[in-house]
Amino acid sequence: MKKKNILKVCGLVLALPLVLAGCATVGDVIDPATKKSIYFEDVTYFGGSAAKIGDYLYYGNTYTSVSDSSFNYNNAASEGYLGRLNLTSGITADGRAPQGNLEKVNDKLAGYDNQYMFAYQNYLYFTSANTHKTSDLKNDYSRVSMFRVKFNGDGMSELFTTKYDTQSFIKTTVGSDGNAYIVTYAKTDSTEADRTDTYDISVMKIGDNLGSREVVAQKVTSAVVDTNKDSADKNIIYAKASEKGQSTTEVFSLDIASKQTTKLETRAGSSTSLIAKVDDQLFYSYNYRTSGNEVYKTNLKSFDGVIGSETDKFYAYTSISNVYHVAANDPVFDGYVFIGSSSLMYQNSRTGSIVRLLDSSEFSNILFVDGNYIYFSNSTSIGRISFKPNTSGEYKKQTLVTMDNIISGKYAYIDGYIYFYSKYIPTEELNEKGEVINYETDESIYMYRIQAGDSEDIQQYQLISKNKKMKVIEENS
Repeated sequence: MKKKNILKVCGLVLALPLVLAGCATVGDVIDPATKKSIYFEDVTYFGGSAAKIGDYLYYGNTYTSVSDSSFNYNNAASEGYLGRLNLTSGITADGRAPQGNLEKVNDKLAGYDNQYMFAYQNYLYFTSANTHKTSDLKNDYSRVSMFRVKFNGDGMSELFTTKYDTQSFIKTTVGSDGNAYIVTYAKTDSTEADRTDTYDISVMKIGDNLGSREVVAQKVTSAVVDTNKDSADKNIIYAKASEKGQSTTEVFSLDIASKQTTKLETRAGSSTSLIAKVDDQLFYSYNYRTSGNEVYKTNLKSFDGVIGSETDKFYAYTSISNVYHVAANDPVFDGYVFIGSSSLMYQNSRTGSIVRLLDSSEFSNILFVDGNYIYFSNSTSIGRISFKPNTSGEYKKQTLVTMDNIISGKYAYIDGYIYFYSKYIPTEELNEKGEVINYETDESIYMYRIQAGDSEDIQQYQLISKNKKMKVIEENS
């Protein structure tokens, strides 16, 4: 199919919805194998805080929280813009970053609370804080905007803006038609007279040919979507209150591609709150009459009964989160890792035994699972622990790095390195006389990285970039 010629105009605001003006700001990223612009056949996600495109790391130069009382978008974006760094230019092992090699891709704020970033085909997709004013000309940072831009900074456009709170999610998955979709779960718009805590689900096809964004379910109480492209069940599962007036939660399966909805059978008077969909296993909190509220796991590939079967009981607790399938098909360790009772737990599928790996005081966020290890963070450290005991039968955690002000939960995992944000820690610099140079304090939060290795020693963190030079404090002689 021949592509239509498109006239590119820089510096003009085009009268097209969602399209922003802009031409290439940085060089293109070339695939050495094809000698053409790099192209991702599949949605490629690195954790949300950064993305690796060829030799380049794309990320927000600094991090700012929109919940800070002093937050100002323009000030935050002046430092936390979307930038990129060529990783082959060398990052020093002593924590001091090379100077002057950070390139600005565009002016949008990329380093902040609700960042979500991934690559697909020849675009980088990322969220930024909403800059659309309310009707009374106020800023509404409870919303986020989704953008996409080509790897050279060209083709910048806003896809949509949506409400976003602690229960919301933005995820990318593949439909039964093989196309990629962005799925959003955002609070239902309501008036004062109809205040509600329900949510709406919207779907948008992405790629070379963008689709229109559609609301596919309204007044939803919980929803899950599996981001595994190999899932046999390419559906969104959602729950909502019965329209028959009964105190019943009805559960539905919605095909992302066709938008066809199928109702899963539930018992009258039962309450279902969906938790996760992992490898076609549906996890949910379920309550029926006097049975109590417990966590169940139902296999969707073989499901032909009623939600809440007694044989599907998984964990005797009201709810869990952060569910991961580990050691799949391993005859000894196949099981699930999850947060339950505020602790990190591992349940062995073969034996049914449950092990507490970490207490709630030891972590704030679970980052990801890789191989035998679960990686976690808090405000002062990043570490990992294996669901397999050591030769002494112990589940021993390993601290990878300790710092004073880590932004817990924000990360990217790329080529064996964990990228994360932390408050700047100055490194010592000497003048020509061998004296320590004292600079004004830099309060910015920059991106660092540490290597996820097997060493028991705490590793030296590496500062990715710092292109801001602070003034020297002149000392009185």
